[in-house]
Amino acid sequence: MQDLGSEDWQDGDLVVVPLAWRDYGLWSQIQSAAQDQIGIKLRTMYSELLQQPLSPGLLDVAREVEQRLAAS
Repeated sequence: MQDLGSEDWQDGDLVVVPLAWRDYGLWSQIQSAAQDQIGIKLRTMYSELLQQPLSPGLLDVAREVEQRLAAS
């Protein structure tokens, strides 16, 4: 889908469209585009989070869990 609205509104702008003016196909495209953008941002956030080192306490817990799994 081509993003025709990006030239009119900046990211983060809220646009209210009365229900009577909504074309269902267009509305579905807007929802789909918004969901895609949310998904991209969440994947970026989660990938950045996974790059962070574990705290010493959490690292100890993770090692303990690994040891218990290896022993069973």
